[in-house]
Amino acid sequence: MIVGVNDNMQRLNSAALAKMPSNIEVPQYDRSAVTAGIVHIGAGNFHRAHQAVYCDNLLNMGETEWGIIGVSLRSPTMKENLAPQNFLYTQATLGKSTNYRIIGAIQNLLVAPEAPMAVIGAIASNHTQVLTTTITEKGYCLINGEINRHHTDFAQDLLSLELPKTAYGYIASALIKRSAQKGTPLTILCCDNVQNGGEHLLAGVRMLLKTHSSETLTWLKNRVAFSSSMVDRVTPATDEALKTTVAEEIGFHDTAPVAAEPFTQWIIEDNFAGTRPPFDKVGALFVDNIAPFENVKLRFLNASHSMLAALGYLAGDRFIHEALLRPCLARFAKQALKNDVLPVTSVPKSISGEGYIDDVFERFHNDNLPYAALQVGTDSSQKIQQRWFPAIDDALEQEHAASYLAFSLAAWVTFIRQALLNKDLNDPLHDDFANCEMGNDVRQFLALAGAAKFSFSSNDSFMAKVHKFHQAIDQQGIESSVKNFLDLEN
Repeated sequence: MIVGVNDNMQRLNSAALAKMPSNIEVPQYDRSAVTAGIVHIGAGNFHRAHQAVYCDNLLNMGETEWGIIGVSLRSPTMKENLAPQNFLYTQATLGKSTNYRIIGAIQNLLVAPEAPMAVIGAIASNHTQVLTTTITEKGYCLINGEINRHHTDFAQDLLSLELPKTAYGYIASALIKRSAQKGTPLTILCCDNVQNGGEHLLAGVRMLLKTHSSETLTWLKNRVAFSSSMVDRVTPATDEALKTTVAEEIGFHDTAPVAAEPFTQWIIEDNFAGTRPPFDKVGALFVDNIAPFENVKLRFLNASHSMLAALGYLAGDRFIHEALLRPCLARFAKQALKNDVLPVTSVPKSISGEGYIDDVFERFHNDNLPYAALQVGTDSSQKIQQRWFPAIDDALEQEHAASYLAFSLAAWVTFIRQALLNKDLNDPLHDDFANCEMGNDVRQFLALAGAAKFSFSSNDSFMAKVHKFHQAIDQQGIESSVKNFLDLEN
């Protein structure tokens, strides 16, 4: 039940668009004339506040072939929320003031376990020009940066593609069908915070096709492109307060609004097999090499987000912006980037490294955008493998002390231990962490998170620092230990 909203309030739907208050943006196109040129796997909040908005902008410009068919690999909740609303929803942009907009780019939502053949058919259809994904790090079934063939779901897809379990499985099944139909070229575009995401998708699909359809593997070489992109927009979880505010503003009951910061960025590897959506017309950037842009975002924005999630949680803060109100935590996270990460990171000429870092922290300070520390800390064992570990290796290789990153590792281990004790931990390695000794040996926690693949884990001097900082956090608490660390470093 939504607090403060009339239970008899009309549901948001197509008929409601004509009755919207004048300050609410609504689609400026005939939704019945839109065709779905994109299938998207993972139609959660981020997709709906990011890629779907870019598509909505294209549709408003008259580019009517870029509607979306969304796919949920697991839960029917989003479809249950959006289907009665004709797949319309409200996007609230939370800056100094809040703006509201109705997004109409999603044409349909499919729930894979309920309609697997419909999902495969949608991807195989010649109407589909691009398949995009936001399945989070967890959905790639990775272990130490490589696809885990023994992952329960991926192993099942290796045995049979009759009812796929993973995004890889659905893509492989659809390509088998598309190939048999001599279908048109297709681009598969990763939109996750996963470095070389397109290459991971290709690797997983190739593994499955080698087992199930070698002829499709041959067809794929000239007909399918696997590309990566860098996506950026802070998008918090939807809560009852947002639903209430949206209902009050638009005058209709929306069960699935989404909030986001004003900033949005999409940098796309210019590698398309067929028709390329003109996303550059609505603010996206096509580049030949995505890697430097991915590195900047992972090592600055994503890395500091993970730092602040761990530090803030240990300090008792619920939200990231609250953690930044503690001067020592804000100073630590910013200096970690400028002192340890920036000197060892290749930044594209079009970006100012220091300016980017300053902009990141200005965005995180937005108290109109309550981003929960535990939400950011979800799946952290997977995230820090990309956000922290490569930068640590680079720093040590270039003979930097990397003390801030050593302290961050110590804080992360303490976060894992504390979240376990508080029953707050949401991580695919939850049970493995729970089986660790809860003493002061940080190595076993880091080993589970894939540290053995990185050289810092065998650097005794560096690991001794991590151990020392971990003991300090245990004995002094997070704020005192951070303050003492900063005093010594400066």
